[in-house]
Amino acid sequence: MSAPRTSQKKITRVPHGRSVTVPFTSTEIKLPDGAGLAWYAGIGAMAAAEVVEWPVALLVAGTHFIENNARNRDIQELADGISAGA
Repeated sequence: MSAPRTSQKKITRVPHGRSVTVPFTSTEIKLPDGAGLAWYAGIGAMAAAEVVEWPVALLVAGTHFIENNARNRDIQELADGISAGA
């Protein structure tokens, strides 16, 4: 005989890569994974090969970094809310 199933799901947290704490602000910034790091290297390579100008490459990489961190923070807050309500 098998054990009865429960309707509750257990949420486990898995660490996602490394992070750096900014001095004087204690803000934690998550570093990109392998695919994200390759994306930034590609932007840097295009800037080094003068396919795009350095200011444009910095602007694109900076906005991409900010957008990814904001999205990850929103998803984490959603997961925290779901686990608190469960």
